[in-house]
Formats: sequence, structure tokens, C-alpha cells
Amino acid sequence: MAAKEHRKVRIEDQEFDGEITEGFEQKELIRTFAVGVVFKGVSFKQSVLSNCYFRKCKFIRCDFTGTQIKESNFKGASFEECQFRYSTWEKTYLDDNFLDGCLPPEENLARDLVRSLRVNFAQIGNYEAVNKAASIEVVLTGRHLYNAGYSRQAYYRSKSEYKGLGRLSHIAQHARWKALDLLWGNGESILRVLLTGGAVILAAAALLVASEKSFGYLEALLISFQAFWGNTERSIPAELVVALTICRFVLFGLFMAILVKRLSRR
Repeated sequence: MAAKEHRKVRIEDQEFDGEITEGFEQKELIRTFAVGVVFKGVSFKQSVLSNCYFRKCKFIRCDFTGTQIKESNFKGASFEECQFRYSTWEKTYLDDNFLDGCLPPEENLARDLVRSLRVNFAQIGNYEAVNKAASIEVVLTGRHLYNAGYSRQAYYRSKSEYKGLGRLSHIAQHARWKALDLLWGNGESILRVLLTGGAVILAAAALLVASEKSFGYLEALLISFQAFWGNTERSIPAELVVALTICRFVLFGLFMAILVKRLSRR
């Protein structure tokens, strides 16, 4: 197999205006400038955009497949029917609504793009977008694991990595993901932690009613709530007290872990 030269043509210090339809495939755009310009049907495949300024530009059916975008400004830019498979982003200003309508349909490719954007948003200090990207990444990971394990789509069933033991591995990974998602949203949902705490108290009340016939459910619910928070004035089974105490410490640890994770992004 012979190697051949693959050199990108450089386009430096250029300003665009009007409507652009010419392609920039496998080009290196450096310090290019455009404000409010329309790019229609333009291919940026396998190109490099560095230190570019495309503020309030409109990209219609443009192809950014495999594009490296770094240290650029896309604030106020809009993208309609554009492709961003395998693209990477670094230190680039971009509105977080990009996450709502510009992701590839393939879950694994969308997850990789969101992961790149999450790091990018952290680099520019947009921490609300970081949290949004992290939540989307968790959801996409779950969808990918589910499809890899259970979907009948030809894309998954035709690949060796999703067959046999590989498929069983993805089923196990999805089960683990689902359990952690129900417990604490895979580290992204304080609400899930609170709901899990509520479910523990409800379950404890049901067990208390089953073991102590003298308690009504509402009374057992109040006692379980108090025991969950360490108040054990009423006599209840020691095993239940221990279980509630362990659950309280575990859920408190998960609650603090989410807070620390979110604050560490700032």
C-alpha cells in the first residue's frame, strides 16, 4: 500500500460577503471573517477552521463531516440541515441551542459530538451549556447501549462488535446504565436522588406495615420518614433502622457528588 501526499490548501486572512456556495473541502481556513453571511450547500469536509469569525452567519445544508473547528467564533450563527459527523470543537464560541437541532441521527456519533462540545463549552466558560451537554450525553449513551443490545437495526446487527459476547456485554452495560439512571440520573439529576429517597421511605413503610400489624400505613409512613432522618423514638425492627440509615448515607453521598461535579465545572 503506497502513501500519497495529503496537504490542505490554506486560505488565510480572507473576508466573505454575500452568499457563498463554493466548497472548502480539505482546506485550512485561518483567520477568515464573515458577519451575517449565508453559506449554502458548502462543503467543509475534512477541513480545519482556526481563528475564524462567523458571527451571525447562516449555514444551509452545509457539510462539516470530519471538520476540526478551533478557537473560532460562531455566536449567533444558525445551522439548517447541516452535517456534523466526526467533527471536533475546541475553544470555539457557539450558542448552546446547537445541541437541540444539529446532532447526527446515529446515537454513538451524536454522543461523541456532544462530548466534544461539552469540553469546548467548559473551555470558553459556558457552564450552563456544559451541564446541558452532559445531560444529553447521558441520554445518548443509554440509547446507544440499548440499541447495541436489543435493536434489530441492520447497522447494529451487521457489525461484529455488536454480535455474540459483544451484544451480551452491551446488554449488561445498558442494565447497569438503567439502574444508575433510576438511582441518580447517572450523576446528573438531583431530582432522581430525591425521588429515590422517597421510594425508599414508601418501601420501608410497606415493610413496617407487613411486619407490625398494629401500624396503619400513614402511621408507618411517618415513622419511616422519621427513621430515615435518624429519629427512632418509636420501636421498629433494628434491621429496618439499619437499612434506612445506610440508604440515607448513600443517597446523601450521591447528592453531594452531583453538587461537587456541577461546581467543579465552574
